Amino acid sequence: MNSREKNLILLLLGVAFLVINIFLFTSFNAAMQKKRSQLDIGAKKLDLMEQDLATWESKADEVEWLANNQPVIGVHANIGAELAAFTEEAAKRHGVALSKRPSPQRADTEEAGAYRSALVKVTANAMDEQLYKWLTDLQDPALSRSVTFVRISPHDDPTRIDCELEITQWFRPEREDEPILVE
Repeated sequence: MNSREKNLILLLLGVAFLVINIFLFTSFNAAMQKKRSQLDIGAKKLDLMEQDLATWESKADEVEWLANNQPVIGVHANIGAELAAFTEEAAKRHGVALSKRPSPQRADTEEAGAYRSALVKVTANAMDEQLYKWLTDLQDPALSRSVTFVRISPHDDPTRIDCELEITQWFRPEREDEPILVE
């Protein structure tokens, strides 16, 4: 082999070496980009999971409270009637005059989930202190009972006020698959 052939072979080997290195470098860069994007996605998922954990930890007390204070099991008609009776009894106990007796409302057919609600509307007239004591008696989270609407307006007598209320009691239906019957 003469010197020109040796130089040609060395030149071809150098070019092949250079082409192989360029190919390997671009392949390496593509793999690194893919790993960086996977790492970024994993970091975002980790941040979301940490936020979810922090949210759950902040609500753990509420979940524990709900587990210890489950609503009663019942049927809408019975729960509504009991709530109306309790509302009227509490009004008498606190000296509140009922302008309109407690009336249970129809069941919400759109309501879904583990709990249902029974709603009672009532209109009353009382002095401030009587009304506040009555409202305090009606509001009982441990029994899943809440005053969900209050409208207070002045009365002709300046010592008394008129009040329109909605009281809601949550309950668990007797059977999960049982549809809510409209009364």
